[in-house]
Amino acid sequence: MLKIWCFIILILFVAKGHAHNPQVSTISIIQNENKKWSVFITAPLYTCQLAIKDKFPQMNMDSISSYEIQKIILDLVKNNLIFNGDANLKLVNDKVQLAHETSVFFDISNDNFLPTAISFTAFSKLYNHFTLLKIVSKTEKE
Repeated sequence: MLKIWCFIILILFVAKGHAHNPQVSTISIIQNENKKWSVFITAPLYTCQLAIKDKFPQMNMDSISSYEIQKIILDLVKNNLIFNGDANLKLVNDKVQLAHETSVFFDISNDNFLPTAISFTAFSKLYNHFTLLKIVSKTEKE
């Protein structure tokens, strides 16, 4: 009888158990000592692949080189990240690191930049995805 109860508890645990949600990305906007702003975005590679597949459904992801994937991810992020309603804000010194957790980095070239309104829609059509935002200013609170 004990074996039957253990089996039932095991089945219930497996049926109700959920893994952690890997669909979380972060955007960190950080001001350095020289009052210049940098942007760091981290997201699971799978999230980036889903966003690319949503944007370009005809693209065969298996036939693309890692360099091309980096360029597509960078373009996807830059085209869907808008600060203060200015879609033409110059983003420079960009870098992409592909890994299980993909990182995108770039600087904002505007000397008078202050992040007041931020729109990021690259992952907006993905189901069950969350994006966290963090702004670190040298003069204001985090």
